Amino acid sequence: MTKYTRSERLAAAQAVEAGESELDIRMQCGMSLDILQRSVQLYREHGAAVFSRKYTAYSKEQKLQILDYMHTHHLSTKETGIKFGIRGSATVWEWEQKYLENGINGLEPKKKGRRPKRQKPKRALTQVEQLLEENEYLRAENEYLKKLNALVAEREAREKHDKATE
Repeated sequence: MTKYTRSERLAAAQAVEAGESELDIRMQCGMSLDILQRSVQLYREHGAAVFSRKYTAYSKEQKLQILDYMHTHHLSTKETGIKFGIRGSATVWEWEQKYLENGINGLEPKKKGRRPKRQKPKRALTQVEQLLEENEYLRAENEYLKKLNALVAEREAREKHDKATE
């Protein structure tokens, strides 16, 4: 399923409201009838603001209230999503499935971000291993300093040569 930007969905809904035919808009945008109709319904119910919100985090209590409203008023998950301005077409359905499987705890918001990397505990090095590591470090440091000195000497020679040719 192709995702459309908020601005594309808003423009399509506004075009339908302005009197253009749904078929023409669908042909121009390549949008399915379901997505176009949902965008139009969201626009009619909540205005352009529904397309400008990036993300709304719902607590488990809010999710439960929305599901209760849906069951009390005998609405479909799609109708409920439109009523509450929830853009994702399957969001309410997913909440209901999680609630049926896990109860109220299934509605707990997901944690965002990456999981922290697990660090392997370092084993204690023997004295010989410590000395080998230190030796390797000192050799690398020595090589670095030699290269640095060579570069400085080269630059000084170049500057000296440039002054002599002036």
